[in-house]
Amino acid sequence: MVLTQDSYGDFKIISPNALPEKKVFSKIIREVSQDFEKIYNQAFYAEQLSLDQICGVGYRKALEFLIKDFLMFENSDEEYKETIKKKFLYSCIQEDVSDERIKEVAKRAVWLGNDETHYVRKWAKKDVSNLKDLINLTVRWIENEIETKRLLEEMPEYN
Repeated sequence: MVLTQDSYGDFKIISPNALPEKKVFSKIIREVSQDFEKIYNQAFYAEQLSLDQICGVGYRKALEFLIKDFLMFENSDEEYKETIKKKFLYSCIQEDVSDERIKEVAKRAVWLGNDETHYVRKWAKKDVSNLKDLINLTVRWIENEIETKRLLEEMPEYN
């Protein structure tokens, strides 16, 4: 699909020559957050359509759903879940993410994601590709964390 703008500023969609690519995430990530994959792919589609001024905002939103859904996936307490839903993303990362690897890469993804929403960038030499790298690294650390917990539960210490 190609999106063009005419001289009046109106957008027109030209029939697709090829469908946009879709990023497929692991079963683990889909189990943690169905919304993450959907939001990420909408941002990815926007990027493929050269909508470079809005795709970063979408990636930032996808990150927020991933982190908050991960925290709620890890904790079954309903009161905790309600608290997480209302909390700022950065506070969730700082206060609720226990794995340091997830915490450090997710913090940096938030920094770049916030740059995508503000007039002045704090990280002028970084761009959406760096944001995507940090999100994908966060995804891999979350997958590793969940898979490690599952395997340790399935194979407790042998005495």
